[in-house]
Amino acid sequence: MIQNARARAKAAGVPFLLKASDIVVPTHCPILGLPLFQITGKKGGGPNSPSLDRIEPELGYVPGNIVVISNRANRLKSDASIEELRAIASFYATFQRGVRVTGASPKGNP
Repeated sequence: MIQNARARAKAAGVPFLLKASDIVVPTHCPILGLPLFQITGKKGGGPNSPSLDRIEPELGYVPGNIVVISNRANRLKSDASIEELRAIASFYATFQRGVRVTGASPKGNP
């Protein structure tokens, strides 16, 4: 995980200051609740593989700016359901500002 993150940081031109001890892999994804486990022999892992996410992408891979989530949660931007997007929004709103988001209405609908 750390070697891949270092390569992604270099390619993206962002800082990489992590040590292995900075990365804590939970048993379950904090966003979707999926159990986390590494799938061997599959490039990119599977949906339950742990994935290192940068909270503020431009800050890079530095202590305090990363969280380990499931590969599924980290890839949801391309094919998420409303329920999955709400879970992501709720997690990051709570993580960054201490405010829990329970769901948003579509633009123009109160």
